[in-house]
Amino acid sequence: MNKNAFIASVFPSLRDKEIEKLGQLSLPVQYDEGELIVQEGSYAAGVYIIRTGLLSVGKHASKGKDKRVLRFLGPGEMFGVEAVFLEREPINVRYAKALTDSTLLFFERANILAFSKAHSALYIDLCRWLSREVIMLEFKLTRDAVESIDRNLALVLIALANKYGDKKGSGITLDLPIPRQTLAEMLGVSIETLMRALKRFRERRLITTAKSRITLIDMESLQARAQTTPFYLSIVEETL
Repeated sequence: MNKNAFIASVFPSLRDKEIEKLGQLSLPVQYDEGELIVQEGSYAAGVYIIRTGLLSVGKHASKGKDKRVLRFLGPGEMFGVEAVFLEREPINVRYAKALTDSTLLFFERANILAFSKAHSALYIDLCRWLSREVIMLEFKLTRDAVESIDRNLALVLIALANKYGDKKGSGITLDLPIPRQTLAEMLGVSIETLMRALKRFRERRLITTAKSRITLIDMESLQARAQTTPFYLSIVEETL
């Protein structure tokens, strides 16, 4: 998919001429696996849209070195919108890190602001994006606050499998460059708690593990443990 076609898929409310102009304002950037893209608390230079690859975004604790992975971002998803359009000093409220070699389109803050004033249709797509983010955040806060580690882990594994998994035979394999520590941060638990939960799942023959690879071998039992509905699961998938 060429650049303008990709931008059109992200901003469907824009007309062809607007897409072309927006494309001229974009700067292709590339990041290697493990590279930090933006640091929390740094100057927010603009909006990034992921074209290829996989990113994690999260926040650091107010004290110490603890951090929390909030979600993963894949192709067609963006970050930096909040800092650009809030009437305050533009500061990144989250960090973003490349989990795989990734390519992004970058739109400088002044350029995207000027474009939005001249082409108000952009706000339709941005509002749709931000509305989705609010819904996902509400679901995530509720899930993290009241659900058990086993149910949350089952939900996350099923959602990851649906979104990124490779179906082989009767199982679905996840072979993502996501360290166990990152998965623990995403669930809001310690690495020790996560490892105990994974061990329970292995002992119950729900999954098998090998280094970074996790294979879901009993989806029916995982779904029963997750106690989920298709709608709820679709929201969880969107948070990943």
